[in-house]
This record gives sequence, structure tokens and C-alpha cells, in this order.
Amino acid sequence: MRRLASALGAILLLMTVVVTLSGPTLPAAAASPANCGGTVAAPHALVAGTYGSLDVTGVCDISAGQVVVTGNVTVEAGAALVTAYGRANSAPGTRSGLAIGGDLTAATGAALILGCEPTHFNCLDDPDPSTPTLSSVTTIGGNLTAADPLGVILHLTTIGGDFQSAGGGGGQTCANPAGANVFYNIPGNGGSVYSDIEDSTIQGNLWFTGLTSCWFGALRDTIGGSATFSDLTFMDFDSIEILRNEVRGNMICLNDFPALQFGDAGQAGNEVGGYGTGQCAFSRLPQYGTSVPPVYVPITQHDPNYDGYWLAASDGGIFAFDSPFFGSGAGQSQPIGAFSAAPGGQGYQVATTTGTALPFGSHASCSGTIPTPNRPVVGMAAVPGGGGCWLAASDGGVFSYGSTAAFYGSAGSLALNSPVVGMAATPNGDGYYLDAADGGVFSYGPGASFQGSMGGRPLNQPIVGMAVDPSTGGYWLVAADGGIFSFGAPFYGSTGNVHLNQPIVGMAAAPGGDGYYLVAADGGIFTFGAGAVFEGSTGSIALAKPIIGMALGGSPG
Repeated sequence: MRRLASALGAILLLMTVVVTLSGPTLPAAAASPANCGGTVAAPHALVAGTYGSLDVTGVCDISAGQVVVTGNVTVEAGAALVTAYGRANSAPGTRSGLAIGGDLTAATGAALILGCEPTHFNCLDDPDPSTPTLSSVTTIGGNLTAADPLGVILHLTTIGGDFQSAGGGGGQTCANPAGANVFYNIPGNGGSVYSDIEDSTIQGNLWFTGLTSCWFGALRDTIGGSATFSDLTFMDFDSIEILRNEVRGNMICLNDFPALQFGDAGQAGNEVGGYGTGQCAFSRLPQYGTSVPPVYVPITQHDPNYDGYWLAASDGGIFAFDSPFFGSGAGQSQPIGAFSAAPGGQGYQVATTTGTALPFGSHASCSGTIPTPNRPVVGMAAVPGGGGCWLAASDGGVFSYGSTAAFYGSAGSLALNSPVVGMAATPNGDGYYLDAADGGVFSYGPGASFQGSMGGRPLNQPIVGMAVDPSTGGYWLVAADGGIFSFGAPFYGSTGNVHLNQPIVGMAAAPGGDGYYLVAADGGIFTFGAGAVFEGSTGSIALAKPIIGMALGGSPG
């Protein structure tokens, strides 16, 4: 059974919850900083108003009305910020809530209890818990970052940027000294420390890693980028419930104990715009419900509403198909050598041959300029979990952008038989591959498993690109004539025996690994396999410059 049902004060029902997230409008005028901090027994209720910044040094309640912080909020080590109050000073007809214009940062041992709702988490001041009616909304304009927090509970919370929680937790047993933490203020909870994200919106990427707790839930959330849940440790199979979420990017689950299960939350699986991998791969079928014989259904599956794609030309022109257009890099003094899209379809980036990454959209993966490479940039891969990307030059040099793009090595110091023509990331983002014109493949990082190459073998046409199969971890190479070479990945067909108007210049894998796309220099698109959905092409359009690549992940505009 779900061990925290009484603590949460509600039974999760299999139903659609529609939530309108709103908060106070942030004023432009400057405001003074504030400090807030009491004790578990005597919390400090912050006076309603507008502040330039907020430093939480103890237990701080947002229970006296609407609070607006135009800048950043910091929750110090061991402190707690609680916004789960629906009324101002328990006065009928008044509301409490918190709107943060900048970032929210929580230090070691901090606790966050943000937002409340009648259906799944009662407001702490609700006058009748048996028939709750109150709710409270928290909005964060920037990022939420928690380092080794005691616990994080979010309901009706909107985060405009990324949400990253690393480490922390109250241990696997939920046994805590009486009165020692703010979780004792949750009616019926008895001090049990857990973490939970429900009915909330994260417009960027989510990383929840390294937590040790007696329970964790991520239910009915909307995540604009990718969601990563890794190295989470709990009591039993019913102590981790990550269900009914809409993840517009990729969903990555690694080294979680126990692995994701349906439990008894009564919730359906997750819908993912990109791919699922690891313990939440599309192929994983945990038991759903208590029916006999058991019913096994995917805990994560691809959402076909996100089957769009973009094409990029060498002059920076972008062509969108069932995807939003965020702008282009046309007019650059240097030609565009590579292109990739951010997971979730909220942005993309092009790279000039000299190594400048140009972002477009609200949540592009990377931007900036590297020192001039020895050879032109020819390949680019976005980190699947979001927050970074890699560039590859024709001599095999690799360049990392962003905090999540770890450098695993390069072929820059090797004497290559043929130039590098592209690169691809591993599904979990823990490595990458380079591919050369002669079919040579170079693997870097623990997740990049070398499974063969065409190096040293005769080719009718040179290799022009590669894609990694998110299902098997294998990969495909594609030649200029559309010939496909499979290594640890299924073969779905090729254009190797078809007359092409223009040569193939790249490829992309379908999110389920059940197909792939080829793109030609004139923007012609060729689909193979059930998972590759044709959404249009520029094959019949007169282009100013040739297409150099494509990227998947477009969401409806």
C-alpha cells in the first residue's frame, strides 16, 4: 500500500486534473530585501508585500497574504520555506501565495513545501480537511535548485526555468525525532520526510538525482524539456510513483531502487514527446493494477503529438514541419556546419563552422563561442537530458557547451584516415560517438558502446551521418546515396537503390527506435519504419543554400 496516504490527506484518483496556474504580476519598481525565519514550533509569517529578494534563515511561512519577490530567494541550510497556505491570516475571502521573479535556491538540509490543492494535498490552514476547498499557487520565474535538501514537496507550482534537486532526503525509514522538522506541521504526517512533485509545471528540464527517502512521487506534472530520475533509493516497490506526467522531451531513469512501478496510486503511465530510456524505457512493462491475470502496460510511451522536426540549411535558414518556428541564423558571416534541437521542442541551435553556437527559442540547449577550431565544425548533438550540447570538428575535436555536457574525449590528436562528418549522443547522455566519411566510428564515455563500423570496408558513397537507436543503444550509419549500415540496431530500409535528386546529408532516429529519417541536401525527407512519421519537406522548394541536417522533437506551436 502507499505508505503516505494519510500524510498526504487524499487518495489519488485516476482522473484528469486541469489546473490554471497563475500568480501576482511582478512590478517593475525596485523593492527592499527581506529576511524570514522562525522555528518549527513558532514559524515566522512573512508580511504580505513586494520584496527585492528573500533570505530564509529558519521556518518561513507565506500565510499572511500575497508575497512578490522580484529577485531571488535563498533558503539557507536547515531552513524551510512553506507556501502551503490558502488564506491570509486565516481570514475568509483573502488569499496567500508566492511569486518569485528570479531563482529559488535551497541549501543542504533545507525543506520546501510549496503550494497546496484540495484534491491531493490540503492547505495547512484549510478549515475542514474532510471537504477541502483552499488552494495556493507558487510561481518561480527562473530556476529551482536544491542541493542535498531534506525534502521538497511541490503542488500547483510553476517553474519558468529548470528544476534540479541533487542528493538529500530523510532516509529510507521515515523515522524522525519528534518535532525536529517542518514536516511535523503537515496534519497526520508525524514528521515523515518525503519528496513529492504533483500538478506542477516545469517549463525547462527536470533532474531529480541521488535522493534517499521513504517515498517520492512525481504525478500529473508537465515538463517542457527532459526529465531525469537517477540514483533514487527508497523502501519498496510502492515507495516511488512517477506516473501520469507529460514530458515533452526525453525521460531518463537510471539506477533507481526499486525501479519504477505503478504501485497503488491509481495513475496511468507517462506520455513522452521524445524517448524513454533505462528503467522508464518504452519497452518496460510493469504490472498495472491488481487484476488477475496481471496486466502489463508501458510505464512510459511516446506521445505522437510531438512528431515534428526541423531542417537547417548552410546559410542558417530553418524550416519547421509540425513544429514551432523560433527564428533562424540566416545572415551569418560564417556558414552553418551543424544543427540540433533541445529536448522538448522549445528551442534549437545552429553552429557555425568556426564554432559559434546560436540559440533560438526559450529553452535552447546551448550558446557561445569556442576558440577557433583547427578544422570546421561538422557535427552537433544536444544532451538528451537538456542543459548542454557537444560540437565536433572534422579533425575529431570535440567541444562541450553547458554544465551537463561532460567532456569524454575526442579524436583530435589522432591521424584519421578520413575526416569526421558528424556525431551522436548516447540515449542517457553519458557519452557520444563520432563518425568519419570512411565509416569509422569513435566512441567516448561509459554509455557509448562500440558495436562496429564500416572503416576499412568498401563503400559506394561516403558516410555522411549517424543516429543512435534509443531502444537498443545500437546505431546506424548513412551514406550519401542513402545506404544504411546497422550496428546493434534493426534495419528498416534505405534509399541505396533509389535515384536521388540530391545526396543524403543526415539522419535522425524515431523516438521509439522503430524507424529513422533521412534528409537530402534539397530537404527531401525519407522515412523508414513505423515510428518515422512524414510531416513534410522542402524537396520541391528552391533553396538559397543546401540543407545540412535535421532534428526531431518539435511540439505543436
